[in-house]
Amino acid sequence: MSGAMSTVAELFRMWGMVDRVRDTAGRQRGIDGATTADAGPTGATGPTAPTSTATVPYPGRRVERRGWWMVGALTATVAMTWIPWLNAPFGDNHLGRIIGRYALHLRNLQQQGLLGSQFGADWQPYASAPYAHHPPLLNLLTALTGLLPGDGEYQVWLPAYLLALLIIPAGAALLRGFGIRWSATLLALGLMVATPFYWVYSPLMFDLGLILALSAIVVRLRARPDPSPGLVAAACATALLSTLVSWPGMVSAAVLGLWLFAARRIDRVTVLVGASMLAGLVLSLAFVVGVTGLTLLGGQAELRSTGGSHTVWRFLRRQAYFASSLLPVWYLGALPLAMVAGLLDRRSRGYLAMATGFTVLWVVGLNNGAYMHSYWSYPGLVVGLVGMGVLLDRVAGRLSGRPGEAPAAPIPPVTGNGPRAALRRAPRTVARTTSRLAARRPARVAVTVLIGAALGTYLGTLVLGPVGQRLLAEPARAGRLVAAHPPSVGQRYAWVAGPAITSPRWLAYYWQLTPQMLTPEILRSDPVPGAGDLVLVNLERPPDWLSGSIEAGVVARDGPYALVPVATVRNALTPS
Repeated sequence: MSGAMSTVAELFRMWGMVDRVRDTAGRQRGIDGATTADAGPTGATGPTAPTSTATVPYPGRRVERRGWWMVGALTATVAMTWIPWLNAPFGDNHLGRIIGRYALHLRNLQQQGLLGSQFGADWQPYASAPYAHHPPLLNLLTALTGLLPGDGEYQVWLPAYLLALLIIPAGAALLRGFGIRWSATLLALGLMVATPFYWVYSPLMFDLGLILALSAIVVRLRARPDPSPGLVAAACATALLSTLVSWPGMVSAAVLGLWLFAARRIDRVTVLVGASMLAGLVLSLAFVVGVTGLTLLGGQAELRSTGGSHTVWRFLRRQAYFASSLLPVWYLGALPLAMVAGLLDRRSRGYLAMATGFTVLWVVGLNNGAYMHSYWSYPGLVVGLVGMGVLLDRVAGRLSGRPGEAPAAPIPPVTGNGPRAALRRAPRTVARTTSRLAARRPARVAVTVLIGAALGTYLGTLVLGPVGQRLLAEPARAGRLVAAHPPSVGQRYAWVAGPAITSPRWLAYYWQLTPQMLTPEILRSDPVPGAGDLVLVNLERPPDWLSGSIEAGVVARDGPYALVPVATVRNALTPS
């Protein structure tokens, strides 16, 4: 944790402190929107990059401080919308299934100790074999928050939500490292957090904040020939944590390390950062291979990559469905333009090309995982964030008359009179008028306030509207139901009927029984399950082998989820 604390300290130091501006012209133009130098990752690709004079021009202290205050306000706003979910039950959705697994890890660690729980990887009673298919950072953080007072769900939710919040300031640091002006940075962040993809599923993207933080630091290390010891220490700590958090974090760290090496070659910085990555890799592999073994690990990789039977067109249709469900229409419409803008901009094209390539390989290479999990393509949020930031920066530059790169050749004036000449002059007149209005401070403030209010309203609609109800509130009803109603006395399994409820790790957590799918064969077997055993059923999607209604025998119900005795289910069974 000392590495994590040093990383956070250095990030705050970068965010709250403005570097000394070395040339007077850059200092005079250091207002919101000043981006005159190529600060991007492709400004220099050879070994001479660290000696380049191109630096990221920072605005004045006041503007920089205000920018980070706005980032803090955005982070706090998102945190406030998540507070009600910190003590929510683990339910019948991706969040409940994955975070519920860490709840099982934590309970077994507390009850059996470090060795008895196989280093916190035991997840009985859901399964007897330990689950250590991923690097161990979230296990470690969950063990630490498990020391907090009480015995509630918040202890397990807290690390995931805190790492999700890290995405916002880390994303801001990355965009500022590319020289993106504050207005575009804040708007790009606002567009991202207002999507269901981020607001609902970012607790499952617990590696994304560290990946963005490492990216932001590497961008600065590439541009600074003699970085401060604090920045190098932050790079080492973030590199270590990135390789401990997930497989995408491990791969991203390796790619960013090579990108740093391409700019600096072998020097003190690359050696220290590379050693930190290697240390994290060794620790992660020791945990995964030591607990799981290569056989089980290989089986998981095979399942994620080749375990499905879907066709290419079915896979593409499903990915399109996931994207349209988790990203608004306006975001999907702007995303291709943002990608093109980011790839054409010399400041970001190298980084964005790497991020896009990794996202494609992650989704296509592990296509079965992408087919089963709607959030699997989450690395694409990095592509969207950087692309949107660059696109908005270019638009803001054109409107304000201070573009980040050299302006295009001037448009030749339109000569002549008459309606046709007036029509040809119209776009130029509109653009000139818009630029003049945008250059006025009151107009910029008004536009910023209007956009912020619109995004805030949209986020509020997302939190309180049907999307939040469908993806979070409704699935949580299942966890609330089984948490309030324990199984019958003597019940041996946590019975589930129907295909609607899958991988109920949260059910194993609350009932402390092994989940078992109830089938007609089990109901007709000898001995049959106890007649008083309770079965969890989704009444909106009941099993297709039931011929009669079971609602009359419901013992307890919360929304579509109900607990029904086995005897009631048997009586409604279709005759064989």
